[in-house]
Amino acid sequence: MSDQLTLQDRRDLEDALLDYLTAVDGLTDLDAMVAVFTEDAVLDLSGLDLGVFEGAGAIREFYAQVFETMSHHMHTLTNFRVTEYAGDTARCYAYICGMGRSHKGVNIQVYVYYDLKMRRTSNGWKIAHFYEAPKLPMPDSVGQVHNDK
Repeated sequence: MSDQLTLQDRRDLEDALLDYLTAVDGLTDLDAMVAVFTEDAVLDLSGLDLGVFEGAGAIREFYAQVFETMSHHMHTLTNFRVTEYAGDTARCYAYICGMGRSHKGVNIQVYVYYDLKMRRTSNGWKIAHFYEAPKLPMPDSVGQVHNDK
């Protein structure tokens, strides 16, 4: 395996992130949501003060709560780049604009970045470590949604 990033791997890495965004925006399919992660993945949302979730079970529980709380989600991806690549592992960075509405009518719009450690598996590239933090200040509505279920 070459340590030089191929165009195909770059596309596949971006597609893996798009699979994540599609699953989180769907708000219905927990199996698809968890499938974008490795079994031993870490979802680190400490940059948003939302905690750290280790392993597929904990990640599934977190997204089950998100899916229960939110009625709408839409995420857009920009500035995607592969910052490290070593054949079967890679690190990717991207800006995300996330928008949503809770079932209680609270609207959210955030500007964040993702810093992802990816691993090639027999089922393609998966997220092994997901870190998210603000690019711009977080609105108060984020706390309203996550603390007022």
